[in-house]
Amino acid sequence: MPEPVDIFGHLKAANGCVIAETACGHDGDLEKLTQLIDSVAESGTKLIKFQLFYLEERALESEEEWHIFGRLLLQDEQWEKAVGYARSRQLGVITDVYGERSLMLAKRLGVDGFKVHSEDLLNSYFIARVAEEGQLLLISVGGAHRKELSTLLSFLQKKDLLNQVVLMAGVQTFPTPLESHSLEEISDLIRRYSHYGVKVGISDHVAGDLEEAHIFPLMALARGACVIEKHVTIDRADEWTDFQSALDKVEFKRFVQSVQKLSPLLDPVGPMNEDEKKYRQMFKKSPSFIADLPKGHVLKDTDIEFVKDTQRAIPISSLSLEGKALSQDVKKGELCKISRFENSVGGIIVARCTSDRLPNKALRKIQGRETVALVIDRIKRCKALDCLILATSTDPSDDPLVEIAEKEGVYLFRGSLDDVASRFYKAAEHYGLSHFARITGDALLCDEVMLDKAVESHLESGCDVTFMRNMPFGTHKEVVSVDAVRTVMEKAVTPSNTEYLEYYLENDRYFSVNYVESDYRFDERLRLTLDHEEDLRFMEAIFKHFNDTNPQFSLEDLVAWLGDNPDVVEINAHLRQKFYSNELNVEMNI
Repeated sequence: MPEPVDIFGHLKAANGCVIAETACGHDGDLEKLTQLIDSVAESGTKLIKFQLFYLEERALESEEEWHIFGRLLLQDEQWEKAVGYARSRQLGVITDVYGERSLMLAKRLGVDGFKVHSEDLLNSYFIARVAEEGQLLLISVGGAHRKELSTLLSFLQKKDLLNQVVLMAGVQTFPTPLESHSLEEISDLIRRYSHYGVKVGISDHVAGDLEEAHIFPLMALARGACVIEKHVTIDRADEWTDFQSALDKVEFKRFVQSVQKLSPLLDPVGPMNEDEKKYRQMFKKSPSFIADLPKGHVLKDTDIEFVKDTQRAIPISSLSLEGKALSQDVKKGELCKISRFENSVGGIIVARCTSDRLPNKALRKIQGRETVALVIDRIKRCKALDCLILATSTDPSDDPLVEIAEKEGVYLFRGSLDDVASRFYKAAEHYGLSHFARITGDALLCDEVMLDKAVESHLESGCDVTFMRNMPFGTHKEVVSVDAVRTVMEKAVTPSNTEYLEYYLENDRYFSVNYVESDYRFDERLRLTLDHEEDLRFMEAIFKHFNDTNPQFSLEDLVAWLGDNPDVVEINAHLRQKFYSNELNVEMNI
């Protein structure tokens, strides 16, 4: 039998999953259930649900339901065949359990997940025992009072049993009238209970012959439902049990395809897609000078007009141009590039001594020089920067960096210890910069050649930020407008994550992004940064080699030498960066 599948992981990875609900649609006939399994497997969904039960779990012998369910029973060995066959068709199997006996049967069958019906919502200890299995648990909340639900979730939370729970909204009245369904209930359940760590799904029971049987669950996805439980039958005309809210096999397959096609549209908003970029290129206008203007002229809003230039479009707002002084004469019709104005472009090196992985790394010495001084040495070679600033914190642990700034003849700024975007912004504001190169204190081998190219390209492009491409890890720095950093500082949801400022700036949903690419060829494993003891040994080997022969070595020189000395590359090639962008909250309230 195939291995069980991680269904909850599957739900997390998708915006909308369809669970094919067979209910009692098999009429107590294993052959009919086999047909249902085949139709589900052919539909494209990966999840099927069975209702495992024993008569005493569902009714009293004196009631009519005893006789109804009695006609719908399958024996244990029949369920074993059904689950095995579903697995052979590559389906994950979820089963309803209605008591201890059906739970034991489901466990023996090795199913992939469970559902507890709303009729058992008050049976808290039973639900806890199901949750203890550590698999997906759907809990039906139809017809439940909020107090009942809140009490249950609090109980399960105390036992740490909410890791794989999905609350399923919806009721079944064979079929349930459309007006008795609620999209707002999905939003309400998410709003009230998501802090418990649970997800929310929908058990859809709209009459299968209505167009809304397709539309309503899709709307539920848009409201935040992570899973749709949908009844399936072979042919509605046959009127197998529970057919009322079921789609026939053809319509069910069409429904699954709709979900698979449309649910990706609910993905979190990320960078612009190619069509959005194409749209911008086709339609966005750019500012242009309305007349010949002399050097030194301070621009007014009446000096510009917006024209469509699809080949040379620049993303500059008229608000950011007004009041700027021209650095050269300009001609009528020329685009208002930032490079035509007076700009102050600095290099800001951020450094602090409170590093977790390599304490006091900024003060460690290589060939008699503090590592942060080596960064300063390299950035001083840049021709495109008007000034160089060492930006550290006001924490007393960073006092030694003040002395280094004075000794090396660079400007100093002290600001926030943890809010790095604030430190960048306030340093730039203090020294009157309009743009700056963002340089980290561990960038001992920052490439001054590409940095100069990046500054030039940045001012020509008019973008918020310019990134370097095709650079060894640790050397790809950015040139950024002060206005963009102010936006990050003011709008970051988690200010402490702005230490990784580039992760905010690279999202072209937020900012206009420009790229400049090198033609270097290098080992992709190269790690030219300083975070660990191995990095320090790596740097020591490099500077020891070049100290006597070529102390002004370039990145190009270094890449060539490392190509001939792979043993040096191996010193720190096994290390990984602390965080990737998808591991941090880099959202902005913008």
